[in-house]
Parts: sequence; structure tokens; C-alpha cells
Amino acid sequence: MAASSTDQVSFGWTEAAGGSAGSMARGPGDQHGRGVPSPPLPPDNELWDVRAAARFLKRSVSWVYHKAEDGTLPVRRLGGWGIRFIPGELRAWVESDGVRRTGR
Repeated sequence: MAASSTDQVSFGWTEAAGGSAGSMARGPGDQHGRGVPSPPLPPDNELWDVRAAARFLKRSVSWVYHKAEDGTLPVRRLGGWGIRFIPGELRAWVESDGVRRTGR
């Protein structure tokens, strides 16, 4: 039952080939330490939800909610069931270095 320390693999870490016991490397496909690659963004002809906007901006979902609430991000409010982002407006916001345009 006892395995040697070189045979053990845990939490997505594997011992680097030819390395010492202290050198560890991430397993394949483990970009953020979770082992699951992020899904692709929805197409530009669809409205993006908060999670898609967060992936595009490389920010947390809570950051996107806060910036949408304070008017920093260009957002569309849809009745009582949430907020959505138009991809073109979000891309233009990023290209303008985050300057909010006042005209709609």
C-alpha cells in the first residue's frame, strides 16, 4: 500500500521529469490550477452574460457586477432578470482604455 514519494501525484501537480523532489510542474491543460480550461466566449452576435464578460475582461464576476452597477462598464439591463453586455460595446470600451462614453 505504501507508495514512494516519486510515485505520488496530488492536486494536479506532477514531479518534473529529471527534476529533484522539490521541483513540481503543472499537469497538462491546467492553466489556472483547476485542471479545467475555460470555455470559449459566446459569438459576437449574442448578448454576453456577466460570466462571459468577466472571462473576456479577465476579471472576477463580482468586479464586473460592481463596475456595471457604478456605470463604468457599458451594460444593458433586461427587465428584472439581469444584465447583459453587447460584445462590440465591451470591446470598444477596452480599446478606449476604459473611458465610459456618455452618449447612447
